[in-house]
Amino acid sequence: MSKPFTPISSFQSTSKLTRKKLDDIYAEPENFLEIEVRNPLTHTSGGNTYTDYEIICRTNLPTFQNRESVVRRRYSDFELFKKILESAPGTSTRVIIPSLPGKVFTSKRFDFEVIEKRRAGLEKFLVVVAGHPLLQTGCGKLLSSFIQDAGVWDKYRNY
Repeated sequence: MSKPFTPISSFQSTSKLTRKKLDDIYAEPENFLEIEVRNPLTHTSGGNTYTDYEIICRTNLPTFQNRESVVRRRYSDFELFKKILESAPGTSTRVIIPSLPGKVFTSKRFDFEVIEKRRAGLEKFLVVVAGHPLLQTGCGKLLSSFIQDAGVWDKYRNY
């Protein structure tokens, strides 16, 4: 003979268990790193035209100074960052640094489609680099300053 109703105490404990599972599923992960490259802006200054990109970082990893940050970087900054990573001790033999999207030398380099393709390539580059455990630890300060610190990175431009 089946029971027509579920006792309230049984329903409440099941409800609490379900809530706990949902809280666990939607809780912040123990370690996370989210990087997004977006909002390209093209500038003209002194006859030079260039595009920079906004880098948004959200993380709880201890190698990063801030949980959330926003900085802007030019393509040339990405090139320099890659060059410094490649010359860092130990990275040349143990880590393959991914490629950057190629330079564009045509008059259409400031067209939306070209800039968007480059933006996607820069984001892919950063996600791969930032997700690599050896680069997070071995080059942590360099990586953190590139992704999070607007002012400190300027000193690397003279590298």
